[in-house]
Amino acid sequence: MNSPLAKRVLRLVGIAVAIAAAVYFLMHAHRALSGQDLSGLLQGRAIAAGGALTIAYMALIPITALAWTWLLRGLGQPATISITAPILATTQLAKYLPGNVAHHLGRVMVARARGLNTGPTVLSMGYETLLVVVASAHISSLTFLWSPPPALAEWPLARHHGVLVAAISLGAVIVIAAAPTFARLLMRLRGSGTAAPSTRTIRPDWSVCLGCYLLHALNFVVVGAGLWLVAGVLSPDPVTAADFVLLTGAFAGSWILGFLAPGAPAGLGVREAILSLWLGTALDATVAVSLIIMLRIATTAGDLLSFLWGSVALARGQHSQ
Repeated sequence: MNSPLAKRVLRLVGIAVAIAAAVYFLMHAHRALSGQDLSGLLQGRAIAAGGALTIAYMALIPITALAWTWLLRGLGQPATISITAPILATTQLAKYLPGNVAHHLGRVMVARARGLNTGPTVLSMGYETLLVVVASAHISSLTFLWSPPPALAEWPLARHHGVLVAAISLGAVIVIAAAPTFARLLMRLRGSGTAAPSTRTIRPDWSVCLGCYLLHALNFVVVGAGLWLVAGVLSPDPVTAADFVLLTGAFAGSWILGFLAPGAPAGLGVREAILSLWLGTALDATVAVSLIIMLRIATTAGDLLSFLWGSVALARGQHSQ
């Protein structure tokens, strides 16, 4: 099977998975919400909580931009958050296109237009993806350690989550440590006559990687706090610290599974299905489905608002150049 055909098949499989997951969630939502009074979602407290969740989600842009800035600087690029934040804010909207890669391509193109070299930009995005996946795996594992969701506790992998998290962490450390060797080998294979690049231009310092990892972990905690706030408004029962851990871990787990689903635009359908499995038995079914719907609304609205302010910031930056 040639590479283009393999990519096409993989994309079609991803789209099929996303559609199946979306259908599952819609059926689950219909059963949970049928006959329920949903007027509470339009009350002031619920709207305010939804707004807070949207703001919490939008906070991911500056947090991620700070981490990206550190990575770019660690790779020798003169990046500032005033450059990286608008780029992220503007290109995130492209993740809703089929294929789930358009926002990455757009990010590289806009970064190049703002004076960042393509090689270090792509490399920084590779490190970023690795660190986000590790942070997501660590955060979601807390939920399993705290209280495994009944719907997922019987999965064979659930019994070995500690080993999986350790393997992911070790793999990330090995890849980051071996990056300079891979880069030098690639240059030799290409027959480049230039001097071998230094470690600093290929891999950021370990302190930079650790700082970026903590920022990406903070992203999941921030959204978890927003979900916890919304759950406190929607749930007839008081929410606890255990619910905060559950919601944070569930969001992190649904993010990584949505990220790994090829072809699913913004993880659409996949993340909702995972969250419904994760939260359906821990929270009241109506509350869980309402929470998931509000999360999707908040993330979509947050991406749109971020695109608007990012576009204005980029336009001003180009005008001042």
